[in-house]
Amino acid sequence: MSCTEEQLHQYLKHINYPKEKHASEPLRLLEELQACQLSTVPFESTALHYSKHRLLSLDLDDLFQKIVIDGKGGYCMELNTFFGAVLRGLGFTLINIGARVKNGDRYGSWGHMANLVTIDDKRYLVDVGFGADGPMRPVPLQNGYEYLVLPRQLGKLEYRSLAQHTDPNQRIWVYSIQDIAIAEWRECYCFTDLEYFPEDFVAMNLSPMTRPTSFFVKTVLAMRAIIDEQTSIATGIITLYKDTIKRKYMGEVEVLETLQNETQRIKALERYFGIVLKPSEQKAIRGLPTELIEQ
Repeated sequence: MSCTEEQLHQYLKHINYPKEKHASEPLRLLEELQACQLSTVPFESTALHYSKHRLLSLDLDDLFQKIVIDGKGGYCMELNTFFGAVLRGLGFTLINIGARVKNGDRYGSWGHMANLVTIDDKRYLVDVGFGADGPMRPVPLQNGYEYLVLPRQLGKLEYRSLAQHTDPNQRIWVYSIQDIAIAEWRECYCFTDLEYFPEDFVAMNLSPMTRPTSFFVKTVLAMRAIIDEQTSIATGIITLYKDTIKRKYMGEVEVLETLQNETQRIKALERYFGIVLKPSEQKAIRGLPTELIEQ
């Protein structure tokens, strides 16, 4: 599944990275595309709260409408499905993969999606849908590889067994982050290099968008990266979590706003993330547990 030429043209205009700006070297092009995507297309859950249907489609035309035409974002399966289609349209070779996210002491079921892109016979993890702890740049599949995610935050890939494995001879890729140099490494998710098909993600998509205990169903959230335009390196992030807007920049965290009601949150979604909600979408959250009601 890949984007058409017309879809590519409109998408590249949306992220302000037209073809005349493209790097000639494939890895550099991939880095810059990912940076533009992360800084323009937010990781967010608004459609599960500000819509009457509260269902998320993985159909490419639906994703194009939502992301490029409507200027919104989505969560992992939406964003990585669409970004994978963009990369294929631009001539990259990749597969879609599934991942298990670690919550507390245990890994859950296959509930996350990412892409593995091959350049010069070398594979890279490319993930534009894991939010604030995401990789932020292509990461080579190299055991023990460490790199800078954000200032004062490191990322690492390892190929090893999990404490959860009943067979210690099993091996899987583990993506971890370290928030500051003296902190413990925190495992985020694990994955294999097995290709997943669209049919797999249709099934995987059901739980996070419909289960009442799903983090995305319980939480209005949004995140986008702050990218240095000269280097395409992430220098920070802006996040909305329920009623709080924060900016993490160059290692320092600042609360920008504490929102008191839906009017303020709707304005903040537009101001910080470019998400414009129609009047019918604004009304759709009324009566939900996630509605922000001023006390």
